[in-house]
Amino acid sequence: MSRTMKDARGPGGLAVSVRRAFDQSSETVSFDDPGFVDVGGWLRRFRHRGRDLVAKRRSVEEALSERDLAAESARRLAGLTVGGFGAVEVCVPELVPLPGLGAALVSPYLGRPLSAGSWTSALPIPVITGLLVALLGRGVEASGCVPRNMFRQDGRTVLIDWEDALLVRAGEAPGELTLMKWDIAWSDLLGRDLKLRERIPVSSPGERTELDGFETVLAAWLPSDAARRDVRRRGVEVTLASELPSKRAGSASAAALGHLAEDVLPARLGVFHTVLTAHLREQCGEDAYASLLGQLDTLVAGSRPAAHATDLGALRRAWVLALFSAAERDVSAEAVPLEQLVRRIAELACTSGWDAARKRAAAAEEITDRLAAVILAVLRLEGLDLLLRGSCAQGVLGLGSDIDFELSSAALPYGHRPAEDLLIEALACFRLDAEGSTARPVERDLVSADGGTGRDLHEWFELRRPGSTAHDPGWAAAALTLPSADTVGRPSQYEDQGRELTAKYLWFESRAALARLASACSGAAPMPVTVERQLAVLPQAIGVEDAAELRDLVHASFALRETADPAHPADDRTRREITRLADRLDLFRRRLGLPGPRHL
Repeated sequence: MSRTMKDARGPGGLAVSVRRAFDQSSETVSFDDPGFVDVGGWLRRFRHRGRDLVAKRRSVEEALSERDLAAESARRLAGLTVGGFGAVEVCVPELVPLPGLGAALVSPYLGRPLSAGSWTSALPIPVITGLLVALLGRGVEASGCVPRNMFRQDGRTVLIDWEDALLVRAGEAPGELTLMKWDIAWSDLLGRDLKLRERIPVSSPGERTELDGFETVLAAWLPSDAARRDVRRRGVEVTLASELPSKRAGSASAAALGHLAEDVLPARLGVFHTVLTAHLREQCGEDAYASLLGQLDTLVAGSRPAAHATDLGALRRAWVLALFSAAERDVSAEAVPLEQLVRRIAELACTSGWDAARKRAAAAEEITDRLAAVILAVLRLEGLDLLLRGSCAQGVLGLGSDIDFELSSAALPYGHRPAEDLLIEALACFRLDAEGSTARPVERDLVSADGGTGRDLHEWFELRRPGSTAHDPGWAAAALTLPSADTVGRPSQYEDQGRELTAKYLWFESRAALARLASACSGAAPMPVTVERQLAVLPQAIGVEDAAELRDLVHASFALRETADPAHPADDRTRREITRLADRLDLFRRRLGLPGPRHL
């Protein structure tokens, strides 16, 4: 055990103090570091037996691993002295079990880290490399040997946070990830690129390289034949481009923001932050990159000293909004800013009714389109089409409806799932639920000549690209021919499965009848897809009276859908209303010779 913890040990009481610290609100937790943000609320500073301590909560397995790595590193580094840093000491934390909460790693509060000090700004590069090489010489590859984890104590340097340390052969070259982390953190401290990667030899990743969480997400966005070593090198490349210091960013730290993004954002968006900022820096220049860093730094400044004490959802929304807004290109001067569209969605969040659903669909469509455009450009996937389906495509997005979409192409007819998952994650930050290709109907009323592509009839009627109100299936137009009159005139595979007497199914039924009529009215021209445009073409085709009846059926089924609670069965009154509406639909279809679902 490091001597930094010896005085804090004692018989009993520590576990009680730790649990009490975590039971209390973390809003007043104070660390003497202006750059500190604890998003997850994993840390507590507290007093025990006259000592100022820090507890870090982890799972039992994680806590055991870090404690053991710290202990072995302390053994290997015992007696190490490095010029410019003095004696180097490992802080070995005390592991305190917390039943029901995992475990806590407890260590003394050591004050301000080197990252918050001033004396290190004049450190010569050889002194820094001397420290890192000295650790390697003792068989310790400590990627966490960076200023934010280092403290000066009575002429010695104390190191904390050993969860990512590797125990290696003495003198072995570090891995690319470790060297990258050193390069970014020490360069951030001195405000310039130290190019440690050119001063310290690095080991080469092999074919069996285990990808970490960041790399696993990144690999899904790269070509499927990318080798693991190529994924690692690409990850290092974009992270360096994203997080090495910028002289034009003022006080904003690209490294600190990149580190914080992993905690603030969901997993995919955390990686996308890195890829997007690297893309922005390379494609748009240092000024655009520095401007984004400044915006993010301002957001975070409003969340200190403990971001978890604020509304993390609000910080996340603002962060994602800043990322995508900064990366937008070729947006017309008349376009509504993304921020305003997101605000519009928030204002409509609890508003029901037809008009609100139309406004919600319009805003959701534009947000989806613009986020997708950024994702496809940044990930170099411009060959994919964004296709809308479902209620959003039809211009009526009710309170209980998701945005149904796909990012697909002839080469990927069933969607690019990783890119879709990223878009879903981004939309969720703006309180927009969405589903990609995984939620596509499995029925195949229309099948391509080679049998490789199939579509449900109703999905086909809904397909369009954003900005078009008519049927516009993008790449799928060349793969599938228009449905024949025979296909349209008989029940679809989905309808053959039988009617469900629910509000949701009636909403589908009324739109299916409307789409069949709109298709017949269109002739050779692309059929309208939005409900309002479909309703508008009916009076001339089927007469004013029948058109009015169908309009009423569509609106009535939508109203039922809006008020239905999917978590609870319909009450007797609602069931009677559903039955009456279903009977009206049956009469309407029989009168106009339209097919419908099989009655069970």
